[in-house]
Amino acid sequence: MATMSSASSAAPASLLDAARSLVPLVQEHPQRGERERRLPDPVARALRESGIFRMCRPRALGGLEVDPLTALQVIEELSRADGAAGWCAMICGTTGAFEAYIPAEGGKEMHASPDAVTAGVFAPSGRAVEVEGGYRVAGRWAMASACHHCDWLGGTAVVYDGSAPRMLPGGVPEAIVPMFRASECEILDTWSVSGLAGTGSHDFAVVDVFVPSSRCIRLPMTAPTHPGPLFVFPLFGFLASAVAATALGMARAAVDELTRLAATKRPSGMTTSLATRPSTALAVAEAEATLGAARAYLLEAVGAVWDAAVSGSSISLRERARVRLAATNAALGAARAVDLAFTAGGATALYAESPLQRSFRDVHAVTQHALVAPHTREVQGRVLLGLDTELPMF
Repeated sequence: MATMSSASSAAPASLLDAARSLVPLVQEHPQRGERERRLPDPVARALRESGIFRMCRPRALGGLEVDPLTALQVIEELSRADGAAGWCAMICGTTGAFEAYIPAEGGKEMHASPDAVTAGVFAPSGRAVEVEGGYRVAGRWAMASACHHCDWLGGTAVVYDGSAPRMLPGGVPEAIVPMFRASECEILDTWSVSGLAGTGSHDFAVVDVFVPSSRCIRLPMTAPTHPGPLFVFPLFGFLASAVAATALGMARAAVDELTRLAATKRPSGMTTSLATRPSTALAVAEAEATLGAARAYLLEAVGAVWDAAVSGSSISLRERARVRLAATNAALGAARAVDLAFTAGGATALYAESPLQRSFRDVHAVTQHALVAPHTREVQGRVLLGLDTELPMF
């Protein structure tokens, strides 16, 4: 397994310690988060104050700029305590990597307060018209996790000339990611879901909002405004890995809960505990092996590319594909481990107070994400076979 690069400082260890120290607080609030359909304020406040919400932001903008392996471990730790909290930490934390591409003037404006929280949606659901000094933007974006706790929200918009999109030389529409003040956005109450209910991933909309060019990221992104190894690492590979880390944390919680439950539960008709049932031993063994293998492959693939980014080596398409494959594999492996724990837990796992049912719902919400859904393996496999393929978000 690749080890964390020597480029890391004491800050990453401190951030991981901070995440671990927040576990008791996070574990107090999952049911409140599900009731309110958003991250509870005490948890959001703690994640902001700890620096976790800005862990991948450039240092020049007040961020911590931690390495990918540290970010994954922080996300995994929080997701073990509560999947929704880990998901929000992932969304807001990794958004900082995008912020490396904001023009310097806009970054200075956005982060006059260093602990400002940003998030957004990459789907191109907006429309922008270029005007003097910037763009006028309208649109509605779905699944904006943690939107209630953000100071800034971004949403990709296609640039129009009249009624038609402005086309780039490569035959694709020109697009930008304008960063809106949260006060300019209307949050629409849409997040009524089965899994990750506590993430508050509602829609948000803007109507004819002016955004200066200094607060717009141009797509496709080229050289970052703030250089550094973190921003050399393939962005969508990093995001996919971060999504997968939430699933790993959820699965760890589920397997631990099954182990605890098995020691105390006496199934109907049995004179001994659930732990003595052979099928329970088989489920625990398979879940542990599946989860451990998925996690190890992800950390190995991410670590190898991180080492290349730190050393200045080129990162091949094959290496990118391995990171993406490892992320998909981690998410699906985590879901398999949760399924095993949920099934072995029996009817007890159905009750609202059981962590197993929440892990089951949350982890299957993760596997629906476009970056780690099962179908992503087709593109990854084609790259590894050396076949021509389109590479969206690669």
